[in-house]
Amino acid sequence: MLPEPRLNAYRADLADERLRAIVAAPRYIVGRPARVVTGIAPVRRTPDRQAETVTFYHHGEGVLVFDEAGGFAWCQSLFDGYVGYAEAAHLERGAPPAPTHFVATLGSYAYEAPDLRAPARDFLPRHSAVTLAERCTTRGTAYGQLDTGLYLPLACLFPEPPRSPDLAAAAALYLGCPYLWGGRSFLGLDCSGLVQSAFRDLGMSVPRDSDLQQDAIGAPIAIDDPGGLRRGDLLYMPGHVLICAGAGAVIHADGAGMRVRRDDLTLLMQARGWTPAMFAARRP
Repeated sequence: MLPEPRLNAYRADLADERLRAIVAAPRYIVGRPARVVTGIAPVRRTPDRQAETVTFYHHGEGVLVFDEAGGFAWCQSLFDGYVGYAEAAHLERGAPPAPTHFVATLGSYAYEAPDLRAPARDFLPRHSAVTLAERCTTRGTAYGQLDTGLYLPLACLFPEPPRSPDLAAAAALYLGCPYLWGGRSFLGLDCSGLVQSAFRDLGMSVPRDSDLQQDAIGAPIAIDDPGGLRRGDLLYMPGHVLICAGAGAVIHADGAGMRVRRDDLTLLMQARGWTPAMFAARRP
């Protein structure tokens, strides 16, 4: 049985050298290190800008590059292991420098000069790892210059990754954010991207997609009575996942409502025609 292709780099013409004993391929490649130097880099299923976006890599994320052609790099994230095609221009080759800070707000605009009135050239989402080259102050606001040349307000940065007290609190930070297939940032999330982003606030890396999460996170629990669910429990059904927020509420990135929302679980189940038998519940 072949390994999961979303988490293992292999295709008909080549494969990751680490898979030599597992996957047959004409060529095996040792991945070359690189890092993402744009705020949010779309990752495609195939090397085509019109292809489906399966996830996004974020600024500072380390990747391994296995092939480059036609302006795309076939690579694998060192954060969650996800494999796909990112635009080569969004990557910087070589081992990533050690980060000095992390974006601790829901995101920060990056400016071409140390001035909030200067043109904003990028958006770096929460948890983006950055390396500051120097600091300066403009009209009382402190800025850090990234080693990529752009400037971030220091008020958005912290020397350690940001944290939340629990999973539901982390998810609640994104209430109202738009739904975006493949998204995992304030600018847009899908249901599993919300779960992954919330777990990151707990210092944990979990798989990107909901079916992979269901197999990897926590232990299964029975949900004959939705009232027995605890804050932080996860509810999975084919193609969707919800985070229990306590007191009968759930938080989820809802593709029907096109936003991250808080719902009463009982009312939601009645409105959607869902039954407890449709869910697989997990307790982290």
